[in-house]
Amino acid sequence: MNLIFGIALDNPSWPLPNHSQGGTLWLGPNGLLQWLEFFYGLAGHKNNNEHLRIEQYRQAIRQHLEQDSTAFFSRSFAADQFATAANLLSRRDELLLAGWDFAPNATTPARLTSIAQVEKALQDSEQSLPAGFADRFIVLEQKIKQRPAPIQRINFVEPATLIPVHWQRLFKALLQQGVELNYPIAQHQPQSDTDLGRFQAFLARKSQTQELAKDGTLLLLRGKRDTDLGSYLAALLRRNPNFHPCFLIPDKSRTLDEAFIHEGLPSLGIQPASLARPTLQALKLIPNFLWTPIDPFKIMEFVCLPLKPLETELANRIAQQMAQTPGILGESWQAMLGQYFAELEERAAKEPSLDIREIRQQYRFWFERRRYDIAGVVPKSEVEEIFLYLHIWATRTLEQKSNNPSLLTLAEQAKQIVDLLQTLPENELTRLELERIVRTVYEPAPMQMSLQEVGRFPYVHQPNALTAPVRDLIWWNFTQNEPDYFFSRWYDQERNWLQGLNIQLSSPSDQNALLGFQRRHPVWMSKHRLILVVPEIAEGEAMLPHPLLGDLEACFGHLDAITCTEENQLLKRYFELPQKVNIPFRRLGKPAAFLRLNHPEKLVERAEETFTSLESLLYYPYQWLFRHHIRLRKSSILSIVKDSTLQGNLAHRFFQNLLLIPELSSWTKSQVDQWIDREAERLLHREGAVLLMYGKEAERKRFLKRLKFAAWSLVNLLQNNEWAVAATELPLEGKFATIQLNARADLVLARELEQTVLDLKWRGGLRRELMIKNEEDLQLALYAHLLPLSTDQVHTAYFIMENGWLIARDRSAFKDITPISPDVNPIEVRKRILQKMEATLQWRLTQIRRGEVEIRCAATIAHLEEQYAEDDLLAFLELKREDAPFDDYRTLINLVK
Repeated sequence: MNLIFGIALDNPSWPLPNHSQGGTLWLGPNGLLQWLEFFYGLAGHKNNNEHLRIEQYRQAIRQHLEQDSTAFFSRSFAADQFATAANLLSRRDELLLAGWDFAPNATTPARLTSIAQVEKALQDSEQSLPAGFADRFIVLEQKIKQRPAPIQRINFVEPATLIPVHWQRLFKALLQQGVELNYPIAQHQPQSDTDLGRFQAFLARKSQTQELAKDGTLLLLRGKRDTDLGSYLAALLRRNPNFHPCFLIPDKSRTLDEAFIHEGLPSLGIQPASLARPTLQALKLIPNFLWTPIDPFKIMEFVCLPLKPLETELANRIAQQMAQTPGILGESWQAMLGQYFAELEERAAKEPSLDIREIRQQYRFWFERRRYDIAGVVPKSEVEEIFLYLHIWATRTLEQKSNNPSLLTLAEQAKQIVDLLQTLPENELTRLELERIVRTVYEPAPMQMSLQEVGRFPYVHQPNALTAPVRDLIWWNFTQNEPDYFFSRWYDQERNWLQGLNIQLSSPSDQNALLGFQRRHPVWMSKHRLILVVPEIAEGEAMLPHPLLGDLEACFGHLDAITCTEENQLLKRYFELPQKVNIPFRRLGKPAAFLRLNHPEKLVERAEETFTSLESLLYYPYQWLFRHHIRLRKSSILSIVKDSTLQGNLAHRFFQNLLLIPELSSWTKSQVDQWIDREAERLLHREGAVLLMYGKEAERKRFLKRLKFAAWSLVNLLQNNEWAVAATELPLEGKFATIQLNARADLVLARELEQTVLDLKWRGGLRRELMIKNEEDLQLALYAHLLPLSTDQVHTAYFIMENGWLIARDRSAFKDITPISPDVNPIEVRKRILQKMEATLQWRLTQIRRGEVEIRCAATIAHLEEQYAEDDLLAFLELKREDAPFDDYRTLINLVK
């Protein structure tokens, strides 16, 4: 058997092996290890047992620290046990591969002595450490000494000095058995006297500064973004079918592959691996169901996953609920849940495949389970239960409903977490310990977005995966994407002591030498043409130049003569270039003053209006048409509400519950404060869990302090002015002009034959004050009109909950306030407002019946004023002169430029 061995050959290589020809294998370190193990009867080891090895080693470290609490890693271990165990295990494996037997003596450095003592604890343990790469390699090395391997010749990609020390040791053993070892020559011969050949000679230190021949054998393709360069390159390749280069794609990005697909070229079939796979996110998210208070952002992420152990429609309902009230099991939550399951039963009658019992069980498993204080611990059995549930669900879903390979990775990693938990000696875990366990197992998942297609371009991901010269090579994303520093994990004293035992460890200089070889190797492997693609921005990040670019400039000086861009058309000398098509600039239209309806009679009258829809009709008729009549509404963004909105919603709920207390009229300030503290314990968990999260304590205290001040301010005003609470969230219905209105008053107060409508707002006191001054408090006037009492006995006011400010027109309802307009008659003002509202309403309805829907914004004001020049507008409400705030229809009316 003949072998081709390279450090990078566990990944795609080029030229591809000729599978029709036997007797030759292309193998990397893992591939060669497995092949030899199979020959010697050592196969069967698990490749995914690193998490179990880390845990076993962690237990050995704990046992050692009981004997020696001053070990060099004791503080790191106290901070992060799993990360420290993983680091020490990698050091142990490195020493094992180097050939140390972990037998310390009096001269052994302290750190090596500690590692040797941990190794002894492992050997004395009842459970042996699961075999890793190092353990398997040492066993294989002993087998090779006993019986020769069936290998005649090995050709190497890297020089002997760049191969890891343990592999050098094994290959020397094979050499003694008669295996022919062929290493590449240290000095490469330039291909020819071309730009490429001259650069190759420069890298081989066979020449000094050279002149550019400008023969097209060495080119730089520069551009702003990698996506632009990918599209350009794909179009160029499609127009030059005889040009079939090999690609070096270092970052496994699909940018180039997607450009090929869009251009109609065969897909490369690149498998990018990412930790951001939505399916794998479940591993990190499900532990949040074990803790209280909940993290609403994590729960929102979980229910928004494309694949999850929860019914899709139920997950959407929960997401919509949590977006508005970030908590669980509140009153609105229960109402949503009841409505969903009622509708589910109706769906199940039409869709027999729906399993209501399973859906209920899924919901209860996640949302009605016992939770533990986030500052405490959780039983290990509870953690095992949720990850075992996830493993079973992923496995069953993969078999029955989906062929998503990420599900296979999810099932495997969930099972690994269960296996790891079962090996833990602890019976309880903290939140940090649980996160470390998940992180130990959590690995990127490869995803095959598109399959490899016939006729695709060959490619490699690593520079030293090129095993033979190629005619044409395109180095994609020729930028800095490799480590620019190497730290030694061993002190000089430790290295010297090991060298005294003839044990050689890999050093930073060895790593740097290998990195230098990898940088130069693609240049040496190019025979005819090398194109270096250099974007300024890749994957949204600014890129640094590749280190080899400095060598290129040192060799030739200025590179303008070989730098190609879309603008200079330098590539035209060698290829047929894609033609740039100028897309004509299309100017969007300006907003028109009116939207003309061809058939206004088809607009069916709405059964009822709310105040919000009525206000749109009066001020911005196009919004009323789009939103309330033909129901053009933007999709809801499933994200937690902003803090200001959340605090406003919570304040409404606090006030609503507070004002329903019958004894409120006799309460003192301390009683109000105590009630708010008690209610916060309940309500925040159910509807405002964001304020219970870590880091939100100051904000929560500030919110409750404001709330207590505002609550007592309102209660004190009610007590001093002898008002009693008549109703909260009171539904109001009635006729206004020719339309039916449906509204809801926040708070209605009663005092003998008088009533007050109080509208609760979280903030915006100055705006409400201006509205009252300008007689634009339409909502209060309308609510007073809809109350069953006559308007002479109804008062109106705003209450700003953020600062406890009550805003009213006069002191007729509340004596100890600062009135806004004390000299005007509130009854006459209310009548004027209602008369103007009715006149404006009839005017708008008349316009719509004529097929004219006004588009009011700053850009149309001049046209509208010209249109209404002969109309008497004094009888109407004062119309707006600015764009509508928070307008969802700016694009439809051509307001977006």
